[in-house]
Amino acid sequence: VILSSHARPDGDSIGSQLALGHTLRALGKTVRIINHDPPPPYLQTLPGVSTIEIADIVKHDYDAAVIMECGELSRTEVEGLDRGVIINVDHHIGNAMYGDYNWHDDTAAACCEQVYDLIKELNVPLTPEIAIGLYVGILTDTGSFRHANITPRTFDICRHVAAAGVIVADVAAAVYQNSSIGKIKLTGALLDR
Repeated sequence: VILSSHARPDGDSIGSQLALGHTLRALGKTVRIINHDPPPPYLQTLPGVSTIEIADIVKHDYDAAVIMECGELSRTEVEGLDRGVIINVDHHIGNAMYGDYNWHDDTAAACCEQVYDLIKELNVPLTPEIAIGLYVGILTDTGSFRHANITPRTFDICRHVAAAGVIVADVAAAVYQNSSIGKIKLTGALLDR
């Protein structure tokens, strides 16, 4: 199984891929995560991030490609993802429904909420490695719980994530205090105005 997402990945795309990757491996599946671009620096310490392959094209055979948080297949910028069964998992309004199987839930605050539902359905234990990916995705796609897409379900999932051993304050600090030099310079330039 290949997992992929949109180019220039964010917390939800990487978090959902890593959480689903850990889940499928726990079920004995062979999983490869292939993206066009590397995860941003603030995600480099997530469990399993070193397994993400960066490529423009998929050259090997596979049974299915799960494309996560990506409204159109072309947004992956990875060629060859259409050679097998495509499973489209997304929560954004306007999804092109390009998959052989489409799981679109625009009531989800993040794709990671959908992945959480799948993990529960598969009866896979919520390990810290899985839970941290879920939390990062939810944290970032809700703007630190400031966006209008939040529901009671969002907080319920986060409760389970914390119970699985994720120290949510530490994750938030790692995500939001790990600034790149470019981000620091941009912030400084904006403050100088």
